[in-house]
Amino acid sequence: MRKFFILGLLFGIVLGAVGTGSFLLSSNVPPKTDLSYELPETYDALVSAMSEAGDFVEGHKWYGTEKEQAEAYRHVLRILMNSVQENLSDRDFPYFYEINPFSKSGMDNSDQRYLSVLINGAGVYRIWGHKGTQVDLSFSVYEQDALSKTLAALNADDMEIAPDGSFELILGGPKVEGNWMPLQKGVKRILVRQIHSDWTTELPGDIHIDRIDKARPAYPDLSSADMAEKLRGVTDTFATNVQRWPEYSRTRFDALIPVNSLTKPRDVSSTGGLAGRVMVGGHFYLQDDEALLIKAFPTKAKYQAIQLGHHWWESLDYANRQSSLTADQAELSSDGAYYFILTKNDPGYSNWLDTEGFMRGVLLMRYDGLPVNSMAESLNPSAQLVKFD
Repeated sequence: MRKFFILGLLFGIVLGAVGTGSFLLSSNVPPKTDLSYELPETYDALVSAMSEAGDFVEGHKWYGTEKEQAEAYRHVLRILMNSVQENLSDRDFPYFYEINPFSKSGMDNSDQRYLSVLINGAGVYRIWGHKGTQVDLSFSVYEQDALSKTLAALNADDMEIAPDGSFELILGGPKVEGNWMPLQKGVKRILVRQIHSDWTTELPGDIHIDRIDKARPAYPDLSSADMAEKLRGVTDTFATNVQRWPEYSRTRFDALIPVNSLTKPRDVSSTGGLAGRVMVGGHFYLQDDEALLIKAFPTKAKYQAIQLGHHWWESLDYANRQSSLTADQAELSSDGAYYFILTKNDPGYSNWLDTEGFMRGVLLMRYDGLPVNSMAESLNPSAQLVKFD
């Protein structure tokens, strides 16, 4: 079997050893219950999905250089970690989990602090806390699938927020006075985006969620059937997303967009993006003596930025490297344009974007609060491949 099965087996052996030690130290032994075949079967299905994921990435187009191979398995483990976290949570007793540099996937925005949770759409929920000083704060409701269209959205600019920054937002149930968003029955995903343009001054908010309606059940004990269902959820989510993101890069970028070029601006709210967000995308392929020069212009968007990623559809390291820049962080040239330089080594000019040594990768540009038809075509960003030594 593959290395994943061995790791799972070792993990089981460790747990077994701990359990045996506890058994030997205790004189009070609970009665043995009948074995549940559902639990080991669902666990075995997860192990099989992990093995198949290894086969998938090793046979993929993006499994090329040493860096790409290393990122392939980091991608697998990040998807597994996120799948476990998402499916082991209780939708009637939710808590936000953060998408961060450790758990990122799906080309997370380097300037966004994401909070995500799955909930029961039949319930009523209260989101509360303090706003913070970020440039933008938004709340979005989606179907469970990560690429579903936006079902409902609310921006902090349209909310009632106290002078001290505190707020309360009700989701679901009859419409109430103040901040409210509708919910539909079924499993729904809530995604909170805190967007930062000036990292040196803007602080994130403190945001929480509770289910508050009287129909909320008592907190359940975990049964073998419950755990089997959670394992099935982990397996399904993992198997879907471990293939989805690199295939998205291959079919939507590599296959449709000429290399070292950019798309026209487009609205992305119908494919899991933020309502009111316009995006430009592209992908690059660079030799060591080449650079991609991106020319962009200031707009009236409340947030404007560019970032790099690799083809497993994950952002490059933005915490320790300069792989992204916002309009507040970038330097404007004397001709009124931004010039971003994508290359392996620092060219010594402003607005360098570090490709981390990847020969090939992707780039995304975001414009928030800018209607898609409000940007003159002459202001669309452009790309030019140049020699660089």
